[in-house]
Amino acid sequence: MKKLSLVVTSMLTLLVVAAPARADVDPVAASLDKVLSALPNDWYAMEPAAAQQLVENAKPFLLDVRETSEIASQIPGTVQISVRALVKSLDKLPQNKAAPILVYCKTGYRGGISVTALRVLGYSNVRTIKGGLDAWEKAGFKTEKVEKKS
Repeated sequence: MKKLSLVVTSMLTLLVVAAPARADVDPVAASLDKVLSALPNDWYAMEPAAAQQLVENAKPFLLDVRETSEIASQIPGTVQISVRALVKSLDKLPQNKAAPILVYCKTGYRGGISVTALRVLGYSNVRTIKGGLDAWEKAGFKTEKVEKKS
């Protein structure tokens, strides 16, 4: 009886784990499941030094997802779209969804959220700076002042 119970439990576990996403029921959930289940160990976050190398060599689209009101400096060449406006501003992103995009915020939290959102939307080459702009500046990499809009 114990063996039969173990076999049944194992089979049920396999069925639950191996069950495909129900794209026919909710395509957004299926897409999100695909993205979340494929997250790498680094969660698409790059150390500032690796991000600097990416900026120098691959010339990614730089995306600052902080609110306009909190920006005093940014990485040169950055486009600012707050995380709240990201989905409404997709027309400002590269049309090629395989183009490299480097996202950042102040500390990395909103950058991570933005990377996941963009990957759900089909952008395949999106990374964020681990620790955000704070870590970038602490590492001594170049930023530029941003004038406050009145």
